[in-house]
Amino acid sequence: MAERKIGNREYRVDRPLASIALHLQARLLRAAGGTGELLPPLIGELASAQSPEEKQVLGAKVIGVLGDIFSRLTPEEYVSLVGDIISLAKVKRPSGQYDQCDLDGDFSEHLSSVISVAAFVLKETFGDFFSGALASGARAAKVKG
Repeated sequence: MAERKIGNREYRVDRPLASIALHLQARLLRAAGGTGELLPPLIGELASAQSPEEKQVLGAKVIGVLGDIFSRLTPEEYVSLVGDIISLAKVKRPSGQYDQCDLDGDFSEHLSSVISVAAFVLKETFGDFFSGALASGARAAKVKG
């Protein structure tokens, strides 16, 4: 479970079921087309980044790639995908309780946070998967060799 303050609200992401994560990953990569090759390494690097500066730079790159991916979708596909990503997060209410995020209910007055929250969710959902894949794949061989 990870928490992050985005804007003036605090969000939490728990590990989703594998079937949900894989379904979401497939939708993202399908929507991404050729850009899909950029997202896994960036998320992996973001998950393993050590310094706040490195995390900020990589986070901005992830947001840029997400913007490119989302621009390829029809409006309906875009809303559906972003809504499904956002629904994996929980938002802290004034009572201190965390409730599942709802795109319309929680972001209609906080639209500027949508992509940042989506990037946070993707990092927390896929970070270990992508950083592990990077460590065991072709990139690891390049680093070693």
